Amino acid sequence: MSEIIKKEQEFVNANIIKASIEHNGYGGGNHSHGGYVELKIQDLSSTNMLVDGKEASKFTLMVKGDSERETLLQALKMFVTELEQNS
Repeated sequence: MSEIIKKEQEFVNANIIKASIEHNGYGGGNHSHGGYVELKIQDLSSTNMLVDGKEASKFTLMVKGDSERETLLQALKMFVTELEQNS
């Protein structure tokens, strides 16, 4: 497992969000080995965002374990592909 890596960026359009990621690489197995990925999205201005059907100004998603990291990455790639192809 490597050091903790953090990256954060603001995205501006008619609304503004801040997106951040924190992770520590592969841990060598399941969640008990310490590998994790944490994603955060925060509304900074005018973002209409629902989480579990309720209005929200931010949310955090964390997965722990190497397999969970891989399946999250696969899901995120699928989301990006779908949104780019059908814009």
